[in-house]
Amino acid sequence: MTTVLFVDDHQDAADSLSAIATALGHHSAVAYDGASAVRLAAETAFDLIFLDVSLPDEDGRDTCERIRVGASQNATVIALTGYAEIRGTQEMQKFDDCFIKPLDIDELESLLNGRG
Repeated sequence: MTTVLFVDDHQDAADSLSAIATALGHHSAVAYDGASAVRLAAETAFDLIFLDVSLPDEDGRDTCERIRVGASQNATVIALTGYAEIRGTQEMQKFDDCFIKPLDIDELESLLNGRG
């Protein structure tokens, strides 16, 4: 079982991914902005964090850096973005991996089960 955090300002997207993760037997939480994500990640040691790169209050890359100093510092942090052109760039190296939205259910299940 994985403890996972979904961070996305599109609440329906975050809530849907969280519901799928829960249905698959994992513990999940959601945050809709960077500040909430950092707070949750400081309080709970998440195994896996899906982090939108474009958040309303800060850049997801900055959020990633801030998450890496709290209780979730050892979490695998996966960027989610709609901007395919930034995948694989130097600035995305703060993340452990990067997926283009929307995240496929099979991809999500694979990542949750450690086969990503």
